[in-house]
Amino acid sequence: MQPSQDIGTVAAWLNAADAIVTFSGAGLSKASGIPTYRDTGGLWTQGGNLKYSSIDALAQDPEGFQAFWRRRREDLAHAEPNAGHRALVALEQKRPDVQHITQNIDGLLTRAGCRNVFELHGNLARWRCDACGARDVPPQAPCPACGAATRPDVVMFGEMLDPRTLADAGRAAKRARVCLVVGTTGVVYPAAGMVDKSAARGARIVVVNTEASEIDARAHALLRGPAEDVLPALVQALG
Repeated sequence: MQPSQDIGTVAAWLNAADAIVTFSGAGLSKASGIPTYRDTGGLWTQGGNLKYSSIDALAQDPEGFQAFWRRRREDLAHAEPNAGHRALVALEQKRPDVQHITQNIDGLLTRAGCRNVFELHGNLARWRCDACGARDVPPQAPCPACGAATRPDVVMFGEMLDPRTLADAGRAAKRARVCLVVGTTGVVYPAAGMVDKSAARGARIVVVNTEASEIDARAHALLRGPAEDVLPALVQALG
């Protein structure tokens, strides 16, 4: 299959689809000043950052773990939605059934105004207590319910995704007639399996990315370029 590179063709698919799902990664938020993870200059390629992506670091280096995620939370708090996020809000306004599955923990889709967002890897704006199960607790403070140390409400490597969020996202992926994949390498599972679910039901897979990804081989269309440029042009093409 030779994937299309024509925005007009993809716009026609979106206009004809009775259900659409987007699947986004770090590339969607790059223009908001949030670093990506694995590409050149990415967060996990700098210094010893990668170790703090694992749940093991919470036990082995709790102070370093908390300090790293505190800095990340402060960075995200100052970020604002970019044109890519706003284009997905506009997509919701133009099409009757759009749902968003994201690997991002920055909350920018919701802040931009998207209504149906499934955050597979959690949200760094929230903190929780694993000792007693309390959620939305004050960050970096002892749990007000039991006094134990709190942590980001984010899925680390070595942890399972929230079953309810995973199930809801899976249903959205299966219903979609078009799956719009934005700014992700497609290498992190089970999150990347959402694209597989859409493809298995016959959805058209559209990849928006600046570079090649693991999903390209399954794509019906490849739109090369930054999300903040491609997505507004695509939504405008809907008419």
